[in-house]
Amino acid sequence: MDFWRFVYISLACITLGHEAAANMNFDVHIDKLERVGDTGEYFTYNYSYEKISEMKFNMGAQVQQLKELDDSYTVKALVARADLADGSEFEVMMDLQKPLCEWMRTIYKTYFYEELAKVSNFPHYDTCPLPVANYVMENYVLDTEPYSEMMSEGRWKMEMMLMKGDSVCSGISVLNTVKPKE
Repeated sequence: MDFWRFVYISLACITLGHEAAANMNFDVHIDKLERVGDTGEYFTYNYSYEKISEMKFNMGAQVQQLKELDDSYTVKALVARADLADGSEFEVMMDLQKPLCEWMRTIYKTYFYEELAKVSNFPHYDTCPLPVANYVMENYVLDTEPYSEMMSEGRWKMEMMLMKGDSVCSGISVLNTVKPKE
């Protein structure tokens, strides 16, 4: 579901401040975006994703949610960092799992809702359970440049998943490389 892709990239920008070096600027390169789980039972979607520059992306999505989602589902978010050297192991920086309704009232409300409300009809943070619905996001431009001063170099792995028990209903995995500007 492209919503999770958007949320995940946004979460990445928020959390890349680990060990920030003062007055250093970094370039962020999204190396890999990968869907996780079999979303067909829960969502259908069409999305657009256009790379405007190395640090700017334009996104749009049409998402049909096929099942009502309540607190029997959880949202799991993982952020890990590794050195730039190939083969270096990832160190977990954040591993968070919350029931869906709590996620909506806390993380979604604090970090995502205001931006999403400007470009989509994604649900209000007080909406839970989430009813079957069609969602649209148009022309959302994600610019990572403003975050470059608070980033640290390395390889970053971020995962965000909608879970039902131990099963992944839908999710996204993103690998980024953060390097000093040349």
